Amino acid sequence: MPKNLIVEIAFDMPRLEEKMLAKAAAVKGLEVKLTNVRQQAFGLEKPSIDVSLVRCVSMYSAVHTAALREGAGVRAVNSSSTILYSGDKILTVSRLKAAGLLLPRTAVGLDSDAAWKALEKVGLPAVDKPPIGSWGRLVALLKDLEDFKLVVEHREMLASSHMKTHFIQEYIDLPNRDIRTLIVGDEVVAAMYRYRPSNDWRTNIALGGEPAPAFLNDELIEISLRAAKAVGGEVVSVDVFETVDGSYLVNEVNGVPEFKGLMKATSVDIPEKVVNYVVRSARC
Repeated sequence: MPKNLIVEIAFDMPRLEEKMLAKAAAVKGLEVKLTNVRQQAFGLEKPSIDVSLVRCVSMYSAVHTAALREGAGVRAVNSSSTILYSGDKILTVSRLKAAGLLLPRTAVGLDSDAAWKALEKVGLPAVDKPPIGSWGRLVALLKDLEDFKLVVEHREMLASSHMKTHFIQEYIDLPNRDIRTLIVGDEVVAAMYRYRPSNDWRTNIALGGEPAPAFLNDELIEISLRAAKAVGGEVVSVDVFETVDGSYLVNEVNGVPEFKGLMKATSVDIPEKVVNYVVRSARC
């Protein structure tokens, strides 16, 4: 192990995951530098770090942090391109589709008028999402045209231009759950079911979804690795739908994955897996 390896953990909102990663790196004997990107001025000179674990909640903060570190000659995990392609749902599906993965039926409307045409392509029921966002925020289940009219009117009132873009997918009738896998390097290290709460159709852990261990069969492993590779991911999570006929559809990829739910479900020491991967890859 490189004795002088210095690992930065870059964040904008310190969460349990960042604290666990810092502890795992320290236990491994690495020097840890904690960087709150909201309080840091970035230059283009090379800082005294070897690798940056980019853990910003804000997608743009994460992309910019990774890009600035890369520009200064520091390896970022994940890379700026991975965070960008996994952080924007339109970019994500473009990569997943090009990789030949199966996806829910999808259409995009770049403004309100186009959104109605996108919904026609997908059909009802459908799910409408902004292209950038997490934790199920502003995700709407469309059961009829009146639902969609209200969503369009609401989103038109938002200031951000990307919030006026409508990413629309067919509603998949799940068996009350979806699957999340976590990939570190070329290994799928953990998988969980996320069961939707009784009062919500979404499965997000942040909204009350309940994690439980999931069985990693060969097909699920292959799909997860292909999805990670499609965005160039080193440490990513992949969300997968099971259809009623037993096939899998890739829903999303997360380039700054939370993993406390996975640890609760599986007891896998994910921070140790991530730190071990960083150390191994630093030797190359």
